[in-house]
Amino acid sequence: MENKEPEWAKYITEDSIENEDIKALIELIGFDAVKKLMIHYAGIPIVIPKRCLTKYKHQYVLDTNNGSKRSKIKIVHECKITESYIYK
Repeated sequence: MENKEPEWAKYITEDSIENEDIKALIELIGFDAVKKLMIHYAGIPIVIPKRCLTKYKHQYVLDTNNGSKRSKIKIVHECKITESYIYK
């Protein structure tokens, strides 16, 4: 893939973005990254599977869980998992 920006891309400015999903993405990863996605991946559905986070959440549970109810509640809220997942 060519990294050079096409001439017409200069018209893409943060102020010109009207789509709310794109605006939210700009807040999350920044305008330059979103602009590159728009130029190189427009029309291509991008899916980031939830499972890609599983091993990291699992490691967090192992490192953080000290057996107390408080630590389990914190883990459940931070990782958006059930308490029964902690016991797996």
